[in-house]
Amino acid sequence: MFAERIKSLRLAHGLSQQSLGEKLGVSSVSVGKWERGQTQPDISTLTRLADIFSTTLDDLCGHDGPVSDGTNIRVMTRAFRQLTPDEQEKYIAVGRALFAHAFGQGEQGTGK
Repeated sequence: MFAERIKSLRLAHGLSQQSLGEKLGVSSVSVGKWERGQTQPDISTLTRLADIFSTTLDDLCGHDGPVSDGTNIRVMTRAFRQLTPDEQEKYIAVGRALFAHAFGQGEQGTGK
């Protein structure tokens, strides 16, 4: 499962084994061995893989168990940090507008 997940995420992100290896400071041979299930990366490399793929260690390793609410926030925070400052401002503005609209609609619907 892990081997398939690594390959799937690598391809989904448009990375070659070579380019993923370069991002991690390992050889493409190592990446290939992970994808064939011959070896597995150490925990620090797993953490860097999760960061590169903007996912959690649970997701990376194919764990489908219960997920805490904090997991989604961590993933969203990590993705937000990768945006440019201008993109961050746009997302904040949209969030504020949606928040205001949601609560504005709620007050109108209750007759307040």
